[in-house]
Amino acid sequence: MMPPSDVLMSSLIETIEVDAALANRLAEMPADSQTLTLSLDAIANGGSTAGVLQHPSWARNPHLLTPLQSTGADDSEDELSETIEVSGSVGPVEGSSPAGGNLLSNDPIDGQSALASCEGFLPPRRIAMLSSDPTKADCVSLKDVEYRLIGTLGSGGTGIVYQAHQRAIDREVAIKVLRRELATDASSRGRFLAEARVIGALDHPNVIALHDLCIDDEGQLFYSMKRVDGASWDQQIDTLSLEKNLNILLRVADAIRYAHSRGLVHRDLKPENVMLGRFGEVLVADWGLALSKSSLTPSSAVPSTDSHHAIGGTPAYMAPELAAGDLFGITYATDIYLLGAILFRVVTGFPPHHGKSLLACIRAAANNKIEPIPENLGDTELELIQIAHKAMATEPLDRFTSVEELIEAIEGHRSHEASDRLVRRAKRRLAELDELDAVEDPNKEKGSSGLRADRYERFAAVDALLREAIEIWPDNRRAIDTLRSTQLEFARTATAQGDLDLALVLYESAGQSNSEAAARVRKQRDRRERVRESQAKYSTLFTHSPDAGLLIRWSDGVVMEANTACLELLGYEKEEVVGEKMTSLTIWACPMAREKFIDQLAREGQIDNFETQFVPKQTKLENPICDDHPVDRSEVKGLIDVLISSRTVQLAGEEMLLSTVRDISARKAAEHDLEYSRRRLRDLQRLAGLGSWSFTLQSQAIHWSEEAFRVTGRDVRRGSPNYNEFVASIHPDDRESLQIAIERSVTQGTSYQLKFRYRDDQGKYRKLFTRGNPVFDADDNVIEIYGILQHVAAGGG
Repeated sequence: MMPPSDVLMSSLIETIEVDAALANRLAEMPADSQTLTLSLDAIANGGSTAGVLQHPSWARNPHLLTPLQSTGADDSEDELSETIEVSGSVGPVEGSSPAGGNLLSNDPIDGQSALASCEGFLPPRRIAMLSSDPTKADCVSLKDVEYRLIGTLGSGGTGIVYQAHQRAIDREVAIKVLRRELATDASSRGRFLAEARVIGALDHPNVIALHDLCIDDEGQLFYSMKRVDGASWDQQIDTLSLEKNLNILLRVADAIRYAHSRGLVHRDLKPENVMLGRFGEVLVADWGLALSKSSLTPSSAVPSTDSHHAIGGTPAYMAPELAAGDLFGITYATDIYLLGAILFRVVTGFPPHHGKSLLACIRAAANNKIEPIPENLGDTELELIQIAHKAMATEPLDRFTSVEELIEAIEGHRSHEASDRLVRRAKRRLAELDELDAVEDPNKEKGSSGLRADRYERFAAVDALLREAIEIWPDNRRAIDTLRSTQLEFARTATAQGDLDLALVLYESAGQSNSEAAARVRKQRDRRERVRESQAKYSTLFTHSPDAGLLIRWSDGVVMEANTACLELLGYEKEEVVGEKMTSLTIWACPMAREKFIDQLAREGQIDNFETQFVPKQTKLENPICDDHPVDRSEVKGLIDVLISSRTVQLAGEEMLLSTVRDISARKAAEHDLEYSRRRLRDLQRLAGLGSWSFTLQSQAIHWSEEAFRVTGRDVRRGSPNYNEFVASIHPDDRESLQIAIERSVTQGTSYQLKFRYRDDQGKYRKLFTRGNPVFDADDNVIEIYGILQHVAAGGG
């Protein structure tokens, strides 16, 4: 005879297939998502049958019914369950009761009372159905009624769920009542009590709250629980977004994680057993098949009574070990499988197991045959399917090690989805950029600053989105590849705009620093740097030089640059000069001088200290002034006397004219004033009878006034003496002192005065007195010595 424990470990599918009639019946039933249960209570208690198979769609049997699946059960009131005895290979165990029997009398009330005495503490409560006709009430007096039943919410194989009003607390609740026809069945009562106590022991926000477990006057079992205003998840799952369904699944998983911490395995997780409230509640219901892990140890010959000696679940979601019917093989990994099966349903729209019949569906579950996924799934959905497949691995050891690990995988996917959303946004931005290029105005300058700024801003936005996507999910290949291609496109744009340094940085970021494109950009940048270095030689001219400067393109005479000193000198704004042709700028006072300047420059390639006059912007010149015919400065106001020095140079592959302009107006004014002073001085000296003389250092020439000839006794017709002749006419004793005075005046810039003797045309020495001062140029260099001559009075020292 086979021990009872061996029978309990029989496969569910084997148990069905050994009974040809039962197999045929299941083969005629369509696959569904309802709970199938093989109850082994009779065997565990020494019965003679191998078990009782239950399905909610079968007709009612007066003894055993399927446990209710949830407060929002998917079974209508007329879709009840029947008991089908499955033949077994063992006979009655000595001292056992017949299958389906009980230890109670045939009187239901007495039997229930006898059972209740063995079921632990159950407080009595009175229930009455509300009715408009008081004579039809369930009890004679309503004053002691705790729960008043308002209407039916749903029903299943083992119980009926009512909406009720709890008078003591004045609240609406849901009440599940064990069916009257099961009231005297010990197995049904045991399952009912176990379910209630499991729910009551789970204090979690995602497990429906149980308020009270009671017995009425007739020994009828019932419990009250939170009334959820809503519907089961399966009724809404197809209308919700993937994100919302994942949120619900994670809350269900959190409830199961808590149940596992309390040592419980649910065994029948599916959308039908999850209630969704109007206010966001997510509640896991139908704990009727829950098992205590402590009762599933191989050391126990038979699982403890709180497991109800039943195997089963929902074939469309069932794990292989559930179909195998090995109670000792059911672990926390079984619930992990069921959570993965729900995830599969969320993504694909159908459960993982299917068949043309209910029997085929059970066989698919036993062999872990998972339905093929749709071909139109995106990358995001495929990642979730991978998570679901791992959770639904055939071997429990190949699944996630805990619900926590499964939750982390889904949460990881959600971060991946957030990363992918950023990639999609970035790609839309890139598409907008392509559309912008397609409609770009062909007449608009390609390198214009406005267009460049717009393209750069768009590229920067795309770059930021992709970098954020990679930060969220570092292994996101789509983000990495898109960022690389975007950087390459950005590098090409930067190259076209002349931003070569930026282009090289982008090539390096894209891992293409050694590419041919990057090499071309690097070569172009190096060539530009060499040009910049050559231009740097002249940069001081335009930035720090106090002298005015112009850079002119030789080929067409266009002004390429004008420094601040030049603009201030001429009184123009930069945009009025730069980019204009020199011929259009009326800055030359004498056009002939400009032509002479250009001719000399063309011949020699350079020119130094070309003296001319410029006309600043604020000066109005009615007629040109030629340098060959100078005018009195007092006649023309505002002209600028300048010295121009120019060189032709090669810059950036073009021939340029580099010119510096020195304002010598102050010097010319000083020279004019000095000449005027000299004329006046000569006039005064002539009136005073004084002779004047000057000695020009550069030419070594001496100039005497007419009075000087008279004072020295030299014939005017002989002309002014040269320096050597003048020195030779000095008395030998006076020559050294005169030369010292002249040398000191030249080197030190000091005035002088002395007496000396000069030989006249008659050979006689005349006593003379001279005094004078050096004459300086604009650079404070002595260029001339000037003085007066007069006789020394007789008797004078």
